[in-house]
Amino acid sequence: MIETAGLNLRGPNPERFLVWLLERAELHNASPYANLLVYLYSKSPISPEPPPSLGSAFGIQPPAASMAAFGSHSKVPSMEDELHRSHALMMEELERDERFLPSAFWRDISQKNMAMLEADGLENFKRTVSQNYYNWVIGSETEMYKRVYRDWCEHRTLRPWFTRNEKNIRLRFTTGSEPVQLTAKQAEDYRLYVTYVWDLMRRADKAKLRNKVSEPETGNPIRIRSGTKLISQDLANSIIEANVVAELLQQAGDKPRIAEIGAGSGRLAHVCASTLKGSYFIFDIPPALYVSQWYLTRVMPQKRIFSFRSFDDFADIEKELERADIAFFTANQLDKFPPNYFDVILSISTLPEMRPDQVSLYFSLFQSLSRRHIYLKQWKSWKNPLDGTDIQVENYLLGSDWQIIMDRTDPIVPEFFNRVWRRN
Repeated sequence: MIETAGLNLRGPNPERFLVWLLERAELHNASPYANLLVYLYSKSPISPEPPPSLGSAFGIQPPAASMAAFGSHSKVPSMEDELHRSHALMMEELERDERFLPSAFWRDISQKNMAMLEADGLENFKRTVSQNYYNWVIGSETEMYKRVYRDWCEHRTLRPWFTRNEKNIRLRFTTGSEPVQLTAKQAEDYRLYVTYVWDLMRRADKAKLRNKVSEPETGNPIRIRSGTKLISQDLANSIIEANVVAELLQQAGDKPRIAEIGAGSGRLAHVCASTLKGSYFIFDIPPALYVSQWYLTRVMPQKRIFSFRSFDDFADIEKELERADIAFFTANQLDKFPPNYFDVILSISTLPEMRPDQVSLYFSLFQSLSRRHIYLKQWKSWKNPLDGTDIQVENYLLGSDWQIIMDRTDPIVPEFFNRVWRRN
């Protein structure tokens, strides 16, 4: 029995009542369910220290393990053939303009990403290449973890006690040739980190985008659930980023155009295309470009897709692009678009990983092609020894036509800045 503010919660598993409240709070936000949940928590004897999951202790089953054959080297042959065919075509297109060829840093990472995709298939990419895009597997001793934990301490919720993760989490990293199973501590640190990030996102999500989108099972994500909802770092980060984009689109027309350079798996495109008006354009290098095209085509079958292809003149594709919801291009094809074509150009965790000449090239293209806003989320300081790039936050400067309207430390990853410019 739990005695809370004079209210007795009786039964063999009284904590189930709190789980039920948590699920209701997820669905209804600041409803009486959420208020009651916070009130019960404030009166309860539960320790405020980083909590273990209470799920298994009270008969709540962990999320089902992956159904995909991760680590078993069982793949769909036709899918692997298509990956290689598309990769070759995309590289052939990039080679038409050597300025856009992958930097030494990304040649190395891309080779490793291809090896992981060959080993475990696209159907498991959230267990492999996503760790090279923007999914962090970190321990409780890191500053990144401590930051979101401190934030949770200032805005306590019950969620950390009632999220639960799957058993036997296996991932593949570029540091080894075989999949790695997280230890019990690593899995617990990861569960708590994702939970704290999710709580932070809920407070930052002014546009309530989280009510319109969920983490797809496609790609075999690490299964962490809050109540019945699948939660993830990717989705939380993307919702926060999409809130920035949503604000920038407030004065845009009926179908604004958003361009992202270096979209990784397409996580942000998924949230924006699911929740915001307009069309979304992805510019990237393979295999990432193929991963995002494969992923978004499957999780958003209702969208009109402009798949990657080579073209010589923008006029050849202009009419078809006007009807598309999501479009895919190699990085060099950005230079074929007319000036002021996009309402927002954004890029996340990309520029320091390029050659110095490429950084200057993209700065120039961003300013030429965006008619309203440029949004960057990048390392404050990061050295790329393979390409000789050493770019600091103060080096991100645009011309006199552009005014900074947002400049902040990233709310989740303090080593990153978020900066938005508006054309004067």
